[in-house]
Amino acid sequence: MSALVNGKLVDKKVTQKIYSKLHKGSMSSANAIVVHQTGAPSAQHTFNSYTNAGENGAHFLIDKQGAIYQTALTNQITYHVGKLKSRCLQTKACSKNEVAAATNILFAKGQSFAVRVKNLHAHEKVKTYPDRYPTNSDSIGVELVGNFDAAKKVYEAVSVNQNASLKWLIAELTKLLNLTAADIYRHPTVSRKQASEAATAAW
Repeated sequence: MSALVNGKLVDKKVTQKIYSKLHKGSMSSANAIVVHQTGAPSAQHTFNSYTNAGENGAHFLIDKQGAIYQTALTNQITYHVGKLKSRCLQTKACSKNEVAAATNILFAKGQSFAVRVKNLHAHEKVKTYPDRYPTNSDSIGVELVGNFDAAKKVYEAVSVNQNASLKWLIAELTKLLNLTAADIYRHPTVSRKQASEAATAAW
């Protein structure tokens, strides 16, 4: 039976490979899980990036054979989400005033797209979850090793072994963190990423 002990997921299925450089401050509580793909051909490529840069990264990494590595503590913030989309605009499950506010920010005239995206993110992040999508400050990131074909603009398919491990990991984290199925997201749902990222992930 797995357990969270001081931010570590203790279970024989999980290899601890913590990169303290990924830690960006204490996380008081995790409200959600965000599923990613690395855009790299192997786990070692990601480990190298964590060692050399350590700016962006997630809490867990699942390699193509299904091995699960914990790369950051679950009680620590990591940079894995990016600029938030407007949940209001995506789901239309909010007031007309809020739709108008988000729309005005996203389509403001005379501003670059980058500035509009930044401003929308600032507008969103002050909300409380689940009125907004999860941010770095309240979500666990799970990376699946998977290359990105820049020419075709598509991520490779997630392997059967990866999906089996992902299903187990999400089930355990959901239970231990008191989350629900509604609190699990693919990266492109919450942020401005390639639509194919984690598209074939299943849990």
